[in-house]
Amino acid sequence: MTREQVAEMVKALGPEVARELMDAAARSAPGRTESGNGPHPGSVYASPENLGAFAKSVIAAGRRTGAAELVDAAKRFGNADVQKAVQLSKFDSAGVLVPIQQSGEVIEFLRPEAALLKLGVRTQTFKGELHMGRQTGTSEFRWVGEGETVPKSAPKYGKVVLKAHKGMVLADISNDLLRTPGVGDAGVGEDIRATVADGLDDAGFNGDGSGPVPKGLFAQLDAAHTFASTGVTPAAYLADIDKAVELPLTAHVRMGNAAWVLHPTRATALLQLQNSGVWVFRQEMLDKGTIRGFPFVMTTRVPATRITFSADWRQFIYGIDEDLILSEHDTRAEFDETTIRAIVKGDFKVRQPKAFSSITYGT
Repeated sequence: MTREQVAEMVKALGPEVARELMDAAARSAPGRTESGNGPHPGSVYASPENLGAFAKSVIAAGRRTGAAELVDAAKRFGNADVQKAVQLSKFDSAGVLVPIQQSGEVIEFLRPEAALLKLGVRTQTFKGELHMGRQTGTSEFRWVGEGETVPKSAPKYGKVVLKAHKGMVLADISNDLLRTPGVGDAGVGEDIRATVADGLDDAGFNGDGSGPVPKGLFAQLDAAHTFASTGVTPAAYLADIDKAVELPLTAHVRMGNAAWVLHPTRATALLQLQNSGVWVFRQEMLDKGTIRGFPFVMTTRVPATRITFSADWRQFIYGIDEDLILSEHDTRAEFDETTIRAIVKGDFKVRQPKAFSSITYGT
């Protein structure tokens, strides 16, 4: 019998079925071996089917039984040669009969931590589509001499439109997993919620607006506030970071939830930067958690080739059309699986593009 055949046999059955199989195996005890140590036709070793039934029964009924008791039970079936072959270390010997313990702990999947909400963006609920008026120009004040005319001026307006984009997760989950301690409905649901949050974060930064994907922050930045770095020397880093802070201020953006967002690799480059043996950013970043006096957030959802600053992250609108909807569907009952669907609708808009600035690096 191959290892694969044995593995197929020992899929655990329910305890009621297991007890019935145990009784059937016990009834075959008299005369398990014939002369010449050959298996009796009715014994559990007479065929792969018999052995599989016994192995399944022992596993299913022996979840609360110690290994020694299970090995003893195995030794009671078969002749002397079979008894000598009983070993815990061999899967296709008695090792197959040792119950498997399932830990209540599940090692989590490593994923980026949601950064947009941590930055203090403005969340906005809406249904279907939401229009927000925005002033794009203003009237002008001028001094006028005697007899001179003043050109007419008036405020100008536009609008920001939030339009629901649908995102979805669809997964066929084994019912065995849903019944597993430490996972269950709550564990699977939490994993899907974390997956959706990561997807929203990714689109919030990097969405390009193609097809059903919403536009993210980097696709909405003011072109005049995105500039290439002047280099990677200490002087160049300092000058570029100063410029990134200066741009929103000279655009008359009021300071609010000001912060930086950058990739951990770029943060490491700043930490290692020295000028004549003196750390340029390290002490401030490690002791205060700031860069040039403003807090920073690290996430792998932004490119390592960018450092982005905002004078007020509340100028970024994180629109949610409706909260995450989780639903279960028994459409794969024949496979003992449950289909889980998660749906969320949202959109992202920059309220004041000049509130943001971004430095881009070649590498």
